[in-house]
Amino acid sequence: MSSNIQHPDFQKEFQRLEFTKRYMEAVIKTAESSKDQFQENMRESFKDADWLESSLGYSSLLTDARFFAMSKDELESLKKARNKPYFARIDFSREDQETGEIIYIGKTSLYSRENQEQIIVDWRSPISNLYYEGRIGKVQYDSYEESFKGELTLKRQFMIEEGKIEEIRDIDLTTNDQLLQESLAGSSSNRLTEIVSTIQEEQNKIIRADLHKPIIVQGGAGSGKTTIALHRISYFIFQYKENFAPEQLMILAPSKLFIDYISEALPELGVERVRQTTFEEFVQVCIEKKIRLKEDDHLIQILEKGEKQETKDAVRVSKLKGSKVFHVIMNNYIKEIYQTFYPAADFFVDKYRIYKKERFIKLLQDDFHYLPLYRRIEKLKSILQSDVKRKKKEMLKRIETFYDEKIERALYSAKDPVKRRAYVSAALDKKSERLDSMKSAIRTAVTSYMKQFPKKTVFQYYQELFEEPERLVELSQKELSSEYAELLCQYNKQLFSKKIYEREDLSLLLYLQVNLFGIDKDFKAKNIVIDEAQDYTFMELLSLKKAVDTDMFTLVGDLAQGIHSHRGLTSWKDVQADIFPRATYAELKKSYRTTVEIMEKANELLKMLPYHFPEVEPVVRHGSPPEFIEQVDAEQYTSRLENLIEGLASVKLKTFALIGKTMKDCQTLYNRFNKQSSKNVHLLGENEKIPKDAIVIVPAYLAKGLEFDVVIIFSIDEIYSRQSNLDIQLLYVAMTRPLHRLYFYGKNKEDFLVQTNK
Repeated sequence: MSSNIQHPDFQKEFQRLEFTKRYMEAVIKTAESSKDQFQENMRESFKDADWLESSLGYSSLLTDARFFAMSKDELESLKKARNKPYFARIDFSREDQETGEIIYIGKTSLYSRENQEQIIVDWRSPISNLYYEGRIGKVQYDSYEESFKGELTLKRQFMIEEGKIEEIRDIDLTTNDQLLQESLAGSSSNRLTEIVSTIQEEQNKIIRADLHKPIIVQGGAGSGKTTIALHRISYFIFQYKENFAPEQLMILAPSKLFIDYISEALPELGVERVRQTTFEEFVQVCIEKKIRLKEDDHLIQILEKGEKQETKDAVRVSKLKGSKVFHVIMNNYIKEIYQTFYPAADFFVDKYRIYKKERFIKLLQDDFHYLPLYRRIEKLKSILQSDVKRKKKEMLKRIETFYDEKIERALYSAKDPVKRRAYVSAALDKKSERLDSMKSAIRTAVTSYMKQFPKKTVFQYYQELFEEPERLVELSQKELSSEYAELLCQYNKQLFSKKIYEREDLSLLLYLQVNLFGIDKDFKAKNIVIDEAQDYTFMELLSLKKAVDTDMFTLVGDLAQGIHSHRGLTSWKDVQADIFPRATYAELKKSYRTTVEIMEKANELLKMLPYHFPEVEPVVRHGSPPEFIEQVDAEQYTSRLENLIEGLASVKLKTFALIGKTMKDCQTLYNRFNKQSSKNVHLLGENEKIPKDAIVIVPAYLAKGLEFDVVIIFSIDEIYSRQSNLDIQLLYVAMTRPLHRLYFYGKNKEDFLVQTNK
């Protein structure tokens, strides 16, 4: 508290915070009861506040009060902000105004119900950009296509906890940002929810980048990719709250584990109603069928049985299904399917030609190009039905006229009455018979004509694609070799025989669904965020774009962490050129997660890879260098880890992860803990929640996107090989998870590829 008291404006800021909290309480009470009680609630909130008569002039706010109703979301945001109403203040003097503005910035906005002045300004508002990017002195900011120039005379940060000011700092971008340093020095347990106050300039530019364009963000480990993506959604909702409901936005996360991890941040940002799902779940919703999916175990197979031919074949197939060559195959296959819907003959009702086949084909091909195939067919069917309905009277009239004229001629020309009666009677019977026949034809002609067109499911079409290798080669325009075509057909036939599919089939099924049957509009989204985008295939991103029928994507990922190399991307080039040509591209090179000492070691690994990745620059925060601890005795294996963790917990480090190369090694360690220790240890699986207060054991491939105060990378039976790019990338993922401390625990230092002090 002493540092606060020493600040010359501490008393004024104390009063401002007290006023804000009391005003918020009155507004919340009124919103929950009656607007007529606003004055009473205000008096109740301020009854013991003798400082109101001070120069701050807050007393004027208590007179002539007019309260307007708040939305449920606004009220919830206000309640959440009670203990920390704002985190910053800026003083800005506009060129065209005599008096300057004092602006307090928080996670939500609060207006004075009396004079509409802003008591708290939302961090997403245009003027708040001065806090994130402005420097003391001459500045300007843009607000809804208008620019405002002026002078920024103060940038102030507050650390407010439980409604009390703990620290006040006057800052500029040219000075060391201590609030960021303190935030990074804290525990990982609340980092996602607190980033708003420490957003950096390069992050802010991406959050506020053109919302009318897609964006691809290549971000190094710890650069805040996930939080930036969430804040961009929050910013989008704020800017377009009148036009977009949060449900129209969608986050595609790599796993349910990841969804759980980000869930705490969503309400804080006001985006909890945004749809959150995985790629696998979204595709099954679109094709409107739950299918049996083979475990996505290619990565595990590569790690554990990499040399086996079966594994190598599975990886080849996986790469092919996600590659650009399958875009060629699918487009040609869809053209082929369309041709099976070209009618063989004109459309007749009885003997009357109603529609020429050439006209039918033109409508199918050109006029209804905006519809998927089966919806085109439905439309054509309805056209034929309405044509038949429109011409029904005319066709029946023609039959009646034909027979009536014959009868009339017979009545006047036939002299023999017996013959005349017989002729007329036969003609009347024939007329009745022809009319019945025509009525029947009118009823059934369209249905009969439509029977010539195939009625298949998306799964039947998909399975037929892999029936003949030679056909696959032709569909690929010879880009696919006979050997690979044979392998693809054989591999998928085995899957189909077991009535299962694998992840790599989903994008191709989705592509067929979009083109043949379409996607229900309720499943589409207006804006999509994909985290860990480097793990998606070319075909997955392309199919998603076609399915949701927009290019408004925010793709965030790190090519250096592309551990799913059997399907993922090694470059953003094709994605930008062929799928999102309007996309802006941005790089985040600074790491806000880990210390300089840890990041320097992790960067050494990137130099071992054959691809070029931007080297990650850690924010200047020093800590202990990574340490190697030699594992000598299996009997003492867990006790040494326990002692280490207990020592670290005593210095306020809260979250711990033991990261292994494979699930097999993780299971071995977990079993040892169960036998040798009473510690609360949890083995983290694919779709599990991260338990509170447990030491987590997790394989490197599941640790991606997570962070912990302390990481211990261990090796029991598995080691990391310099000859394997995958091993290097897995180790890189593991090494970039800790905020503060990193240890290697195993038999040999060399098993972890980097040099350590011990």
